[in-house]
Amino acid sequence: MKELEIQRAAHLLEQEFGSNWRAIAEELGTEGLRKRVGKDLTSFMAFPNRGNGGDSHWRGNCSPEVVSAVLRYVLDTKKYYGKDTSTFTLLDPMSGSGTSQYAANKYQVRSLLYDLNPAPLCGRGNWNALKNEVDDSADLIFFHPPYHNIIKYSGTMWGSPHPDDLSRCESYEDFLEKLNYCVRKFFFALRKDGRLAILVGDIRTKGKFYSIQHDMMRMGNFESFLVKGQFNCVSDSQTYRKPFIPIVTEYLLVYHKPDALMVPFSWKRNDQFSVTCVDLESLTWHHLIRMTLEYMGGQAFLSELYDFLKGHPKSQKNCHYQERIRATLYEHPSEYVPVSRGCFRLIYAVA
Repeated sequence: MKELEIQRAAHLLEQEFGSNWRAIAEELGTEGLRKRVGKDLTSFMAFPNRGNGGDSHWRGNCSPEVVSAVLRYVLDTKKYYGKDTSTFTLLDPMSGSGTSQYAANKYQVRSLLYDLNPAPLCGRGNWNALKNEVDDSADLIFFHPPYHNIIKYSGTMWGSPHPDDLSRCESYEDFLEKLNYCVRKFFFALRKDGRLAILVGDIRTKGKFYSIQHDMMRMGNFESFLVKGQFNCVSDSQTYRKPFIPIVTEYLLVYHKPDALMVPFSWKRNDQFSVTCVDLESLTWHHLIRMTLEYMGGQAFLSELYDFLKGHPKSQKNCHYQERIRATLYEHPSEYVPVSRGCFRLIYAVA
């Protein structure tokens, strides 16, 4: 019934508004999330209609409404606390088609645009984020980097391939290292009480998922985390046979610089450990035995479990570890099935 009602509503909207009906429906459907408690900016952003500013044909460009929204927030915050905004400056160090300039002009503030492209549509070209200094300071830096190699800019959108183009990094690790370098550099270019706003998206490449916003460095006071809906993506028209969860959101992270010299930061560290070598409070005998059986193919004899686990820290601290292993198997009949004398199988293992 609900599906029929949706189809009928879509048909009526198309009759009334023509080809633009979908964008109208999307904007109407997200209004309750985009506007709350009298605020036009919430932790959810959605702009089905991109709006004017920049070049909509420039792949990967964001809506000027995104820049405008965060710019308006920062200006309103400064005015609320009685801060002077007469010299307010917006800096975009990877300005692409110049979207940020439109937002700055809208609110009559100074804008500075840098880009690696030697001939950008506006602003300063041939500026290398990995090698050149940030000559200016700003109250708001809007940083919209490439999402690794999802869209290659140099050699595709402009000029020839550039070795310092973040969209042409050799690996995700290389990209992340260079991205974090840029985050540090841009945060240091902020004026006291300034904000660094970073728009990034998660990616999936070669079947592997990467969360840029999760992995990147955080600097300053983490002021807000905004989820932004993605619309009209190139991939929307494609079909895929392999099961996966499509990425339909981006994230706007806002960092505040409250102090001139002190800089809070956090940096994610990737590592791994084997449960065969550690004794954690959260790692029970049940967990350990179940994972060991999974490793051994789902089924094993008690003697095999004794031999495999005799060197584990839990066994080293328990002189009766064999009895503990045996008791654990019988204590969890919903997980371990006796197959034969002294042999057990996981309930979900193929018999």
